[in-house]
Amino acid sequence: MEREMTEVEDWGLGQAHADVFRLLVESVRDYAIFLLDTTGHIRSWNEGARRIKGYTPQEIIGKHFSIFYPAADVRHGKPDFGLKVAVDEGRWQEEGWRIRKDGTRFWASVVITALFEEGKLVGFAKVTRDLTERKRVEEERTRLLELEHAARTQAEMALERVRIVESVTEAALSHLGLDELLNTLLERIVESLEVDTAAILLLDEDEGNVLVARAAKGIEEEVEQGVRIPVGKGFAGRIAAERQPVVLSDVEHSDVMNPLLRKKGIRSMLGVPLMIEQHVLGVLHVGSLHQREFRVHDVQLLQIVADRVSLAVEHARLIQTVQIARHDAELAEATVRARDEFLTIAAHELKTPLTSLRLATQTVRRRVDQGGELDLAAFQRSLQTVDRQTDRLARLVTQLLETVRAQAGRLEREVRRTELVDLVRVAVETAQPQGGQHHIVFHAAGQVWATIDPLRFEQVVVNLIDNAVKFSPEGGQIDVDLEGQTSGAIRFAVRDRGIGVSPEHRAHLFERFYRAHGPDHRSGMGLGLYISREIVEMHGGRIEAEFPPDGGTRVVVELPADVPADVPADAGGR
Repeated sequence: MEREMTEVEDWGLGQAHADVFRLLVESVRDYAIFLLDTTGHIRSWNEGARRIKGYTPQEIIGKHFSIFYPAADVRHGKPDFGLKVAVDEGRWQEEGWRIRKDGTRFWASVVITALFEEGKLVGFAKVTRDLTERKRVEEERTRLLELEHAARTQAEMALERVRIVESVTEAALSHLGLDELLNTLLERIVESLEVDTAAILLLDEDEGNVLVARAAKGIEEEVEQGVRIPVGKGFAGRIAAERQPVVLSDVEHSDVMNPLLRKKGIRSMLGVPLMIEQHVLGVLHVGSLHQREFRVHDVQLLQIVADRVSLAVEHARLIQTVQIARHDAELAEATVRARDEFLTIAAHELKTPLTSLRLATQTVRRRVDQGGELDLAAFQRSLQTVDRQTDRLARLVTQLLETVRAQAGRLEREVRRTELVDLVRVAVETAQPQGGQHHIVFHAAGQVWATIDPLRFEQVVVNLIDNAVKFSPEGGQIDVDLEGQTSGAIRFAVRDRGIGVSPEHRAHLFERFYRAHGPDHRSGMGLGLYISREIVEMHGGRIEAEFPPDGGTRVVVELPADVPADVPADAGGR
């Protein structure tokens, strides 16, 4: 220490200042406090400096203080810069890395103060404190804060992923039709993943090696245009073939086959396979109109979503299969029920005229067997009964045969130019005696010509008049109207004022075996209106029922005056 005091006295600080400096140096052990000359060379050394930096006074005094700085700082002139700032501003302070004697680093708080005597620089006082522990604690705190932030971010991402998966799962478990379900899923995927487009392509169930666009959001044209991608080709085909996710950071320079994707301006895409038990169902892909780097967590999330979509597709298909099977079963049951009901009705309808025929013939036979003179009036009545019931049987058998032909698509026709007024008038006159209490009124103006099958048209006329008679059991007027129209069509209508048809039965009025009034009012076998519809539609026309507010039913037939060119002359069925 005597040398240190000598140095201080040599600088002209005086004995009193030297004593103060000595006391300061000896009392502070946690700080390195030493003096530098005007060139930065060390002129004094204290116990705190020895403890912090590791040098003894004999080893360090006389050396330049840059020995404490990392080599990079020395190369950049940091020690001299510190002295310059201290001269210019009176002091220089910083925190930074310093080097101990053993080469280890420590984090130091450094203050360099310029010493002046009568305006002349006489040296520098340098105070250094070891803040390595504080630096370690701060870094550890920063690291813990970063870990906490990362953990919070990951937790938030995980919660968001759970929310997205729950949203998709909720839609996947809803009982929707397949197309409606896929569109709902895509809406949620686009919203949740913050993408611009999304599409689902499913393997064609028949071909098996082609992907067909089934649903899309943002690129609806894929579905509208029926985009088909072979497995193994392009973006979607590659995903299906490799059964692995694929990321396209730059669509413009990729092997995308679908031109719609580039036309839409999609910049980046991510796609994953839709799979059930290692079986590929299709592909789900999303896209962004801006450059986007899809990361690992994006891929993982979309794959989780795709797994839910796959379950939804399989679920919807199973439901669809069950529904089809149930519908087929119900249809088969209804067919059997209709067949049994038809057989019952047919047996009843055929039995009635047969019974009348048998009674009439038995009556005639008994009188013949008894001998004697015949009652011509009674004999004539019997013959009339036989004639009526034979005609009824013939019509019933004809209806049965026509129904079978219509079902097989084998209704035949022979068209020719026909005047319809006389044809309808004869049918009305024939039906009039059978109408009993009914009064059939025929309205027609002038002649009405059409190119039709006259026998088939006559069937329609007879069926509709017969229907009107059945549905007005209390009698009354039946209007039959026929008119030609300037539009090149004819219009034929039959109107009764009977019991009409209740609203719940109207939609089924022209169906095969359908009887709007059940067993009541002698509804027949439910074939007349069905056969009439088949005949009308095979002529390119239409038939419908109207229900006037004052009661009854009006059946209207519209036919083209000439057979349409697209209906061949031997066409049958619908």
